[in-house]
Amino acid sequence: MKNRTISTICAAVVLACIASHTHAANILVSGNSMSQSNTNLTGAIAGLGHTAAFVAPANFAGTSLAGFDAVWLDGFSLYGMGSWSADLLTFMNNGGNVFVQNPGFGSESLSQYPLGAQLSANFTYPPGENLISIVDTISPLGANHAVNAGLTNAGLSQWALASAFGYFSNIGAFSGLTSTGTAGEWVTIATKVGAGHLVYTQQGVSQYLSNPGPSSDAARFLDNVVTLTTSVPEPSSMTLLLLSFGLIGFISLRNKAHTKVTGGEA
Repeated sequence: MKNRTISTICAAVVLACIASHTHAANILVSGNSMSQSNTNLTGAIAGLGHTAAFVAPANFAGTSLAGFDAVWLDGFSLYGMGSWSADLLTFMNNGGNVFVQNPGFGSESLSQYPLGAQLSANFTYPPGENLISIVDTISPLGANHAVNAGLTNAGLSQWALASAFGYFSNIGAFSGLTSTGTAGEWVTIATKVGAGHLVYTQQGVSQYLSNPGPSSDAARFLDNVVTLTTSVPEPSSMTLLLLSFGLIGFISLRNKAHTKVTGGEA
C-alpha cells in the first residue's frame, strides 16, 4: 500500500511538471493575409499547441472577444467602424494579449489601433527590411523581454518577401524590442495594458508562416506573444520535484511511526 501511494504521487508530480510548461492559447485571428484555408498557417498554429478562430476583417468589429486569450490582427486590412479598438483595450485590461503585424500600412490608419496615436511608421517595401536586430539588454528591454525569448537576429532576418515591411520611427511610451539595426528604426514594440499586453511589429509573421520553408523563429515569435502573462509564474519542474520528495519523505516517516505503534506494516 505504501509503495502504491508513493508511485501515485510521483506520477502526479511528473504530470504537473509537464503541465507547468504547457500554455495553450485560444487565438482570434483576422486579416487579409490570414486564411483558414492555408494549411501551412493553420498547421503552424496547431503545431504550437494553440487553437484559432478566423474571422474576416469586415466581421471583426461585430465579433465577441469573450473566451479568447489573444487576438492576432493583420494591419493590411480594414476593420471598419464601431468600437473594435476600444473593445481591444478592454480585452487587454482584462488580461488578453493583442498582436498586430504591419499596423498603419493598410486601409486602417495607425491612429485607429489601440494607443496608436502616439506612434508613427514608415513603409519601405519594396525592398523592405531584411536585417532585424534584437536591441541591447539594458535600454530598452530588448533581449530581456519575453517576446524575444529564444529568438535570434539571424532567425528574424532574411524572411521570404521581406523580414519587415517598414519600421516605427516614433514609439511613444512603448518599449522597442527589435530594430533595423539603425537607431530610431524600431521593428517590434510592446507595452503592458492593464493585465494584458499589446505588441506591434512590422514583420510579416503570417506571410512567412503561410509559405513553405523554415519558420521556427516566426512561429516562436507568435508563440511568445500569445502566451505572454503577468500572472504569478508557475512553479518550475525542480520546485515541484523538491516538493514531491518532501511529501514522499513525510509519508514515509508517517508510515514508519504507524508501524511502530501498530506493530504491523502500513
